[in-house]
Amino acid sequence: MIEFRNPYHIEPPGSLRQILSHPVKENGVVELALFQEHRYAFFFWNKWIREKRMTIPPCLVSLDWHQDLCYPCETEKEWLDSLDLSSDADTSIFSWAKLNGLNDGHILAAAYLNLVGNIYVHCRQASFKEAWEDEELVDKFGNIHLIKKFKEIEELENFLLESKEEKVFFDIDLDFFVLDSGLHNGNFDFTYLKNNEIEDILNYKRPLLNWIFNRLLGFTIATEPEHCGGLLKSNQFLNMINKAYFEPELFSPNCTWKWKNK
Repeated sequence: MIEFRNPYHIEPPGSLRQILSHPVKENGVVELALFQEHRYAFFFWNKWIREKRMTIPPCLVSLDWHQDLCYPCETEKEWLDSLDLSSDADTSIFSWAKLNGLNDGHILAAAYLNLVGNIYVHCRQASFKEAWEDEELVDKFGNIHLIKKFKEIEELENFLLESKEEKVFFDIDLDFFVLDSGLHNGNFDFTYLKNNEIEDILNYKRPLLNWIFNRLLGFTIATEPEHCGGLLKSNQFLNMINKAYFEPELFSPNCTWKWKNK
């Protein structure tokens, strides 16, 4: 048993978070969490659900190269069933040491515990054709979670604009901006979206982003530099998000949403 100096303020290794005003609403705040390992999002989703005392979780909108939609096996379900979600120390260690190190099991682990609602993933990868089909997960409490995957940003946008979702966790893995990489094609040549394409996706005036920000309850960003072609490239993508949304820059003392400064 590990004894922590302050067990009430334990977070996954290397994580950063910042409390921001709500991007649209006059009152209220949201947190942004930044980390390298995508599975650490599990910790923050649980933290935000617990702090807001939510019984109905928000949907998850995730932009990612991978789908990250591996179902928890029976052993993992047993671990999840026994996890003390009220303990930051326990959930931090669980996110680090027990969630799959391939960073592909955190979303459905969270859904199994009803920490996220329906799941909408815009991604570039599917291991087989059927992986693009809609799915459902029944969580430990009997709730049904819809799982939808989208190949194009317009498909995700059109669906969500017509949906009845009221609250959102927004999640970006920076390798989303990679078209293909040496990790996926075997020749170690990375290709990327053009900067103007990335700016168009991130544009807060885009109907999809406006829809998300109006419903935002938390924002997670995974940097995963090894899947971006290196630390510098990952930082370049992060800087594009920073320039699109924040002024002064993210994690500066007076950081706020760029449009709120105007």
